[in-house]
Amino acid sequence: MSPAALRFLAVAAGAAVAVASFVGLTRDGMHPASRRVAAAEADGTVRLGGVTYVDLADFCARFGLAEQPAGADKKIVYASKWSKLEFEVDSRDNTVNGLRVFFGDPVRSYRGRAWLSRVDAELLLTPILRPGLDQARVPALKTIVLDPGHGGNDSGKTNDRFKIAEKDVALDTARRLKKLLETQGYTVVLTRTEDRYVDLAERPAVARREHADLFISLHYNSVASRADSVTGVEVFTMTPQFQYSTADSEHDDDDGAKAAMPGNANDAWNTLLGYNIFREMHDELKAPDRGLKRARWKVLVLAPCPAVLVESGYLSNDAEARKIATPAYRQQIAEAIAGGVRSYGAALDRLRAKS
Repeated sequence: MSPAALRFLAVAAGAAVAVASFVGLTRDGMHPASRRVAAAEADGTVRLGGVTYVDLADFCARFGLAEQPAGADKKIVYASKWSKLEFEVDSRDNTVNGLRVFFGDPVRSYRGRAWLSRVDAELLLTPILRPGLDQARVPALKTIVLDPGHGGNDSGKTNDRFKIAEKDVALDTARRLKKLLETQGYTVVLTRTEDRYVDLAERPAVARREHADLFISLHYNSVASRADSVTGVEVFTMTPQFQYSTADSEHDDDDGAKAAMPGNANDAWNTLLGYNIFREMHDELKAPDRGLKRARWKVLVLAPCPAVLVESGYLSNDAEARKIATPAYRQQIAEAIAGGVRSYGAALDRLRAKS
């Protein structure tokens, strides 16, 4: 699926103000949780390259993580009995509990200390390390909308050798996943149940009409170059406000990074959902780890509930496409995603039990 095809252009300034109010930002553009962290770290917060950073050691200490030998100059490792974080200074590509996770901003070295961007601290690592912390409510989880990508005259990616179209395997995967989730007791709605085109904006609109608690968009990937070597699974969540998407290394989407969008209302829960689904897919499929990533794609931008977009493999790679062509492997994919939803739901249940 081409990121360019799904890229959501910057919203108008007036709409940005309205959405900022919707997601509960303060007048200075900070999340309420950001203001609390800033107050707690008043003596240690720094601005680097226009980004607010918090002391990495202090952040990790709050979660019981102690620094460990790293074995390389630019590597930093913090671990506890339950979690392990591995950072590379000046890189957004880091590791959380053995999984490749792309940060919004790189960890920086400044005055002999390591620094973590405040947005990554609050909206990426905190939801993984301590789900629900600083969140006003725990989401419900009863109705799930599955979104099989493409359809109709939009075939998506294809593999001519194995006669596979993304639109077909995405719909088949969605049908399999629907059955699995219904056995878990959820109400499941598909954005399309047949080979027909559905507008990008209409897909999250289905979730809004159904009062969905979860939105999962299902896709298969492709690359034009290095097709013989690029394989694996990627899971995308909505890019937080004030950050740039994983693929936006040149910071082209400056207006988008400044604007709050509807999908940002669930940033912390997006992370928890994405992490759980990605972890299960990584563990169950044994596919190469392409990473938990962020994007401002329209279905994520407009999602009214926690949402992810899943790329379950590369049709451009013949070896992986051969597996995707089999019903058995698509069933494995569906089972892995269902397992991720189950883990996410269990986390919500634990939080409700504490309240």
